[in-house]
Amino acid sequence: MRNELEELAALRERRDALEETLENLEALYDETQDLQEMYGRLRAELRQRNVETLERMLNETFRLVYQNDSYSHIELDGEYELTVYQKDGDPLEPGQLSGGERALFNLSLRCAIYRLLAEGIEGSAPMPPLILDEPTVFLDSGHVTQLLDLVAYMRDEVGVEQILVVSHDEELVGAADDLVRVEKDATSNRSRVDRVEASVAELV
Repeated sequence: MRNELEELAALRERRDALEETLENLEALYDETQDLQEMYGRLRAELRQRNVETLERMLNETFRLVYQNDSYSHIELDGEYELTVYQKDGDPLEPGQLSGGERALFNLSLRCAIYRLLAEGIEGSAPMPPLILDEPTVFLDSGHVTQLLDLVAYMRDEVGVEQILVVSHDEELVGAADDLVRVEKDATSNRSRVDRVEASVAELV
């Protein structure tokens, strides 16, 4: 009889310990759920902030390079889908833009993304180089001038210290501070790289 009472007491102690463990696990589960919900809300809030900031920067840059009153603004939704609105308020998919308009649109988007990423860097470190690879494709002479305005804007207003433009377009030569010319030898199939003063390159 004594052994049975001791065994019963041990079982009660074990039950009490298990109940305490269960309560702790339930509290931990509730806390985890709260943290997960808070993280979800924070992620959605941060994403919306990024969307709003990127949309603002995109519109600022697009208005600068596309000096035409055909379009009123660009909207960016929570899934980063872009819609261009015409002056009359009708939406227009980016794919319906002309080749030159799409080129300016892509340049604006690239610069806006660059600004969003660069402005998120804390401290006094300079902005990383902005690289534009063949940006004049599909652009006529008038749009090339707008591209130069964009480069000047990114340098003077945004504060980008180094902008690298890779291009075959001679119209960009005069605006460059430094010029690196890459020429390929058709015989040896080797490339030669020369640094040329921009002022001299204008006369070549």
